[in-house]
Amino acid sequence: MKLNKFFFGLLMTPAVMMVGCGDYEDTEVASPEADADAIGAYFESSAVSEQLSPGQTSFKIVLNRASFSEAVNVPVKATDPDNFFSLSDNQFMFDAEKQVSSPITVTFNQSVVELQKTYSLKLQVADGVKDHLYGAGYTDATYSMVIDYAWKSDSLASTMVKDEYAGTFDKEGALAAVEIAKDFEVDEEKPSPDYTKNSLVRISSFFATIGKSKAAGEDHIQFVVDKDHKNPQFLTTEYLDNKEISLKVNTTELETGMSQKFAEEKEYPIYMDLVSIAVDETANAAAATTDNVTYQVTYNLYAFDKETKKKYQLSAKDDTVPVEGKAQYKAKFEVKFVKASAE
Repeated sequence: MKLNKFFFGLLMTPAVMMVGCGDYEDTEVASPEADADAIGAYFESSAVSEQLSPGQTSFKIVLNRASFSEAVNVPVKATDPDNFFSLSDNQFMFDAEKQVSSPITVTFNQSVVELQKTYSLKLQVADGVKDHLYGAGYTDATYSMVIDYAWKSDSLASTMVKDEYAGTFDKEGALAAVEIAKDFEVDEEKPSPDYTKNSLVRISSFFATIGKSKAAGEDHIQFVVDKDHKNPQFLTTEYLDNKEISLKVNTTELETGMSQKFAEEKEYPIYMDLVSIAVDETANAAAATTDNVTYQVTYNLYAFDKETKKKYQLSAKDDTVPVEGKAQYKAKFEVKFVKASAE
């Protein structure tokens, strides 16, 4: 019996194999094709950053498409309710055989725009749904815009900042980087730096720069000096307005990145108000060269309750009861201006 079963198995095996081979079919699957009317409109990136120089009042955006044989228009809409931005057209226009659309100009409300503040515009095409199988990119995009100068840190040497709040006013101080705006009041005929014009100088994120805060804030100390590096004044809305630049500059309620804890587990962010800036004549009289100038800044600090708009005095202890008010401090630092040189 065992022998018969063995031979029977040998006889059945080829038959089974033949049936298995008969099930195989040589088929060819065609790749899916996009609809004939599919455009495949897309933004190349879902997030785009635009940095504009003060005085610029607009920027341009374009759209791409996967199918570009015929001329076509693609509607676009803003998906956020903010009316800060305006579009020159509500549709992107494509010429025949062109993959990239004609640009749309984006303008903004100049009466409220603030220097160094980021504003966002959210746009959408095709109702957020791709209509082309091989469409690249994105149907939604966010354009972030900030207006600022082009700051250059390697044109000025670092400085030692002596600060009352940091407890270093009568000590060595803290090392900080000083920047200069290379595109501030530039003479088009003399683009290289020279001292026949005003200069814009700053220490960015002041308390983070001197090591008092772990987080960067909006507490930039930025000021204008004349061709002799004297007569310093904070960069203000009024200063730019005199230059026919409609741009707000905030010098009060500047977030420092620091916070103050009070009793009952209340904690508020610490804000700075810039008060005044002047040349330290005593320090400058002892300077070896007129290219080094020491400035003294006066500012107010306070803990700020955003809901009630109340300002509280700072305390070295976290368990104190909030007391309304603010305190004034001073900081001084030397700026080592470089000689004019061609770039």
